Amino acid sequence: MGNCQAAEAATVVIQHPGNKIERVYWSVGANQVMNSNPGHYVALVVTSPTLKSENGTPLKQHKLLRPDDTLLIGKVYRLISFEDVLKEFAAKKCMKLGKLLKERGGLELETKQKSSGGPYQNPNPNSNPNSKSENSSSVKVRKSRVADPN
Repeated sequence: MGNCQAAEAATVVIQHPGNKIERVYWSVGANQVMNSNPGHYVALVVTSPTLKSENGTPLKQHKLLRPDDTLLIGKVYRLISFEDVLKEFAAKKCMKLGKLLKERGGLELETKQKSSGGPYQNPNPNSNPNSKSENSSSVKVRKSRVADPN
């Protein structure tokens, strides 16, 4: 009777959005969890030994799992929505793109908006003008000529 806590440690802990905790008492595939929770990815919660928060506690990071990975007993996992994953990747990509643009110095970022009624006409006259992708944007990066200071 004194080993009740040992049984709790021998589980796979899955944290759902909305603070729901699910405990599974055997190893399970990430694809099974993703199939039962559509629109979510499974991430392993990793405590960083080097990164600390403002109050000194170790910072928790998430490592996305592939569908063929196995959730192991004794580990903590979190379900992360598809939208949150996209936002995180977009933020990282924008940071990297901004850093690259600063390093190169001579690059300009040009954005064009295309819409069915705007100044940019559809380049493909055979396409359906009433399709779902009426509004789209494109980004072009081009190298600008900088005068040689010498």
